[in-house]
Amino acid sequence: MTRVLAVALQKGGVGKTTTTVNLAASIAEFGLKVLVIDLDQQADSTECLGVELGDDDATMWEVLHLDRAERVPLTSIIKASAVPGVDVAPGALALKEMERTGLGPGGQMRLARQLDEITTYDFVLIDCPPALGELTTAALAAADDVLTPISPGPNEIKGLKRLGATVLDVQDELNPDIEIRYLLIAGYDGRTQVSKDIRAMLRRDWGDWEDGGGYVGEVRHTVRVAEATARSMPLAVHAPTSTATEDYRAIAKRIIERVRES
Repeated sequence: MTRVLAVALQKGGVGKTTTTVNLAASIAEFGLKVLVIDLDQQADSTECLGVELGDDDATMWEVLHLDRAERVPLTSIIKASAVPGVDVAPGALALKEMERTGLGPGGQMRLARQLDEITTYDFVLIDCPPALGELTTAALAAADDVLTPISPGPNEIKGLKRLGATVLDVQDELNPDIEIRYLLIAGYDGRTQVSKDIRAMLRRDWGDWEDGGGYVGEVRHTVRVAEATARSMPLAVHAPTSTATEDYRAIAKRIIERVRES
């Protein structure tokens, strides 16, 4: 069965796209098939996975379009990425308009219905925009789990609390089974007290992974992450032996094992 993870937090610059791209690449290294759905208007996941779009190529904007006559199936826009085993449903700048105008009647369940037709992937990772608007709500309605990357800092914890409230609203109205089941720290620096404090808080409030909790681990800070982002490529391609690459592989392995156990 396909497992759908929404990568979400109400804040930009916390590593959502970095986590989406590198977790997808790491899962694929285990021989599994992954689809990345790019719901961010910046379409960074699309670019980082090496997908180039032509003028006539449809994106998630057409999949979620308010007008049925303009709408296209999700399966029709999927493209192979530069990473073996990873495909992409591309994002586009036009998605910004949907945050402003909304998705229309039934729109928040539109992605969920489209994903019902997707059976060829082991995992689907949805890269959510940095706002808890219509597109993130649609992602939460379609997902089995929420994965939240946290950067060390107090504002990210506030964003986590707001995301938790949104998840509860989606449980009530759209998807009763959705929960925040995976949390990680992106850019962890064990030399700083703030990183240590955030890790201790997540372990306390969400539980250690070894004890069945949701804290799946940390991705160590390294310049290789910024280099890979600047070059628009996954860490596994740019720096396959870096500490961050190793951390994403370990996190991917943990998530795969827990999904199989469930």
